Amino acid sequence: MGKHHFVRIGSVLVLFALAIRCDALLWDFNKKAQENDWKVISGTGEIDKGAYKISHNAEGLVIAGESNWTDYTITCKARLTKAGDTFNNIAICVRASDDGQSEYIFMLEGSRQQAEWWSKIGGKYTEIKAVPMEIDTKDWFQLKIIARGNTFEGYYDGLFVAEIKDKGLRIGKVGARVYGSTAHIDDFDV
Repeated sequence: MGKHHFVRIGSVLVLFALAIRCDALLWDFNKKAQENDWKVISGTGEIDKGAYKISHNAEGLVIAGESNWTDYTITCKARLTKAGDTFNNIAICVRASDDGQSEYIFMLEGSRQQAEWWSKIGGKYTEIKAVPMEIDTKDWFQLKIIARGNTFEGYYDGLFVAEIKDKGLRIGKVGARVYGSTAHIDDFDV
């Protein structure tokens, strides 16, 4: 095999790798215009020092993406910025409805030091699972959420935390949420 054959194979592999990732979205929040991709349902959401800040004294919810999304993986960095009187959390939402009244919620609650899976259907919350764990309340950490069929997995700093199964929501957008606190997200990749 000649040198040119390896170059052609290498070029094909690079194009294949790019084709696999062509549907991915990344919000690095380095440009103010990225704020327009996120719909604020409640609370405040804004780019702040190269990250996206979500804040509210009750539920703060922002959503992005397409209503017809089904299976996807989200990775992002998150940081608990300012605790409220009772709560100190950040949540990533999957299969969120356009009006924010329905979604699955993977929440890291720093005050209670636990991860929690919730469903919100038609505005009604149901806690599905809570897992005690140590959550960093000072620095950035990595979150990963996989939504595939009726199975949902949550990860914290690369470690598997909890899985749930639920058939209530089949499609929806992605989002980030706080309750009674302020948090930041960055490098949000779908």
